[in-house]
Amino acid sequence: MEQLSDKMQTLLRLALCGGGAVLLYGGAMKLPALEDRRAWLEEHKLQVIALGAAALFGLSLLVLPRPEGGSEQETPDYCDGYEPVE
Repeated sequence: MEQLSDKMQTLLRLALCGGGAVLLYGGAMKLPALEDRRAWLEEHKLQVIALGAAALFGLSLLVLPRPEGGSEQETPDYCDGYEPVE
């Protein structure tokens, strides 16, 4: 259950970073300083948004790192006669 919660938090963080990247892209398209690069930005819209989301995700991990203590897993109880293969 703990692992599911950890995955959900990571997916939420990724979704928020993706939304932030879309907002940043929309704001960048309105900047007059990027007027000469607007055609390239429009042509590579998906790549620019994906790169922005990846950068925001990396920054979010630097600012708010994931907790390290919760990743330890307990050893499962084995049934009689069962031996795990390593």
